[in-house]
Amino acid sequence: MKALLVAAAMLWPQLAQAQVRYVRGVRVNVAPPAVRTEVRPTAPSARHRWIPVYWGWRAGKHVWLGGYWALPPAQGYVWEPARWENQGGAWIFYEGHWRVEDQPNPEVVYQPPPPPVQPVVIESRPPPPLEEMQPARPFEGATWIRGYWQWNGERHVWVAGRWSAQPRDYNWENHGWERRHDGRWEHRPGHWEHREERGEHHGHHEDREDHDERREH
Repeated sequence: MKALLVAAAMLWPQLAQAQVRYVRGVRVNVAPPAVRTEVRPTAPSARHRWIPVYWGWRAGKHVWLGGYWALPPAQGYVWEPARWENQGGAWIFYEGHWRVEDQPNPEVVYQPPPPPVQPVVIESRPPPPLEEMQPARPFEGATWIRGYWQWNGERHVWVAGRWSAQPRDYNWENHGWERRHDGRWEHRPGHWEHREERGEHHGHHEDREDHDERREH
């Protein structure tokens, strides 16, 4: 019995994390079509994770999204598959997304991956941001890192928000998409910014239109 209790205690953080929902469901009045079968190719590397096939709901219609191998957006992320739930005759769609695997540590500051050598630029406008379900603040002083749409070369995938310890004298600048002068869209990576530098940066660009997700969507 003691061994079972110890095992349950060790599994509790993982179980609690698995029960957390990071995106809100979308009510759809039309049932999703039957799932198609696909052959899973060989993984390109041990770091790649399989993104299963599913019917998504985009721009008011069902969209078939084939399976593929993808790299997590950063260390410590796992893929939460999309799912459809029938609730009282209505269908609720939960978008597939990357989410953190473990509970946040009050002593660990989230470090985003280094920005790409070449900026991520796309032709079409990114999807509207998903409505997030922000879990309870896990510890005093935690700051919320907002979720965002990531372009992985295949399609847009949602990276769910997360809590993080906040470094002293720094604020988090969210990920976002900015519309360029040529009409294309460029991803602006999220990062920690020193409060003094943040004030100077924003002061020098008061007249600049910031076409990020909050303004454009």
